[in-house]
Amino acid sequence: MSGIPNAYLQRHALYPPQIAEPPARGLGLVVTIPSLAEPRLLTTLDSLAACAAPRCAVEVLVGVNASECAPSDLLRRNARSLEEAARWIREHPAAPFRCHLLHFSGLPTRHAGVGLARKLVMDEAVARLHAAGNGRGAIAGLDADCRCAPDYLRALERYFGAHPAMEACSLYFEHDLDAAETPSLRRGIIHYELFLRYFKLALEFCGHPFAFHTLGSCMAVRADAYQRQGGMNRRKAGEDFYFLEKFMKLGGFGEIRDTTVYPAARQSRRVPFGTGRAMHEWLEREGRPEPVHHPGIFMDLRSFLARVDTLYGLPGRGLEDFLSELPAALGAYLREVAFPQRLAEIRANSASAESFRKRFFRWFDRFRVLKYVHFASGRHYAPMPLADAVTGLLAWQGLCDQNQAVDAGPEELLLHLRRMEREGERLPLQLA
Repeated sequence: MSGIPNAYLQRHALYPPQIAEPPARGLGLVVTIPSLAEPRLLTTLDSLAACAAPRCAVEVLVGVNASECAPSDLLRRNARSLEEAARWIREHPAAPFRCHLLHFSGLPTRHAGVGLARKLVMDEAVARLHAAGNGRGAIAGLDADCRCAPDYLRALERYFGAHPAMEACSLYFEHDLDAAETPSLRRGIIHYELFLRYFKLALEFCGHPFAFHTLGSCMAVRADAYQRQGGMNRRKAGEDFYFLEKFMKLGGFGEIRDTTVYPAARQSRRVPFGTGRAMHEWLEREGRPEPVHHPGIFMDLRSFLARVDTLYGLPGRGLEDFLSELPAALGAYLREVAFPQRLAEIRANSASAESFRKRFFRWFDRFRVLKYVHFASGRHYAPMPLADAVTGLLAWQGLCDQNQAVDAGPEELLLHLRRMEREGERLPLQLA
């Protein structure tokens, strides 16, 4: 047990450690679950309890939270969650982990949201691992409406044990299609997940180094790395995107593909974007899919990123020629964001071609890619149906022929992209 004060917690934690019980000897993994009036929490705990036990000790921290202006109905549902979870803990003494309940009520309205909820429970995980004397232990993020595969805990332990240089990672996921409450929601989650995988596939196709998913329910980070980066942010939406991208920019970020997290497919209006919001908007549109970004946008980006390394030693007068040779959409975007000035700054602060490349992608990150995609979409490229965009991207990689492009439906394409991600290979499309 560590009796040394923790500098991160002293500076950044909003609450003192909440759990009085000492951590188990050998604690190496803490799974964190924020929960707000969540009716499926016990399903998540059941799923974790069905996991095979890893060699290290495991704790699961459930952070039931609410803002100071939460309505009485939500507070009653939180109280019910606490009662049911406490009963669950008593009835599952043989679970492969110790489960602790945390209750954070009356959170400031200005900050209350998913980012703060994750921060509170992840900071408590830091305290638990620090008390156990394991600053390199792993903290996993899960949600209270997820299930996980039986090898989830072992896969996390195995990954961080086998990859000592890795500081954070995403985990392979599949939305639970068959658990969707209505056929319309099932179609909606198929389109939503297919879009997520289309964007990741597009980033890989472009050669962008940050081609990873960023879901807060499918992530893990080492405790010491979490502290060095100042912990979780308090954003009310997109907290996972900004949190994980910090680790991508530093290097040491990877993927766990030998287990699966199953997020729920349901609607929600709690946050301005994400799965729940996407499903709510899908139902408001009565199941009419929206067109997506044309794959030509990513083809243009591929031609640019393939030449990034040449920019380090490019003579100053050669930059205008470089820009004029780019596709029209990309050249226009780079001029709009003052690329020559930005490039000069990056080069001036780079001592080598390798450091230049790192600095370049710290600037041209996933957020910058998204801004370019939105700039080009509609102005230079017409949006198109999602299935057509996916088959177009596959066709450019030689993985899909014209007949398949006509016949493939969203669900078939989703299952194919799942297989590609799970196996980590470029696979030709096969239709039943």
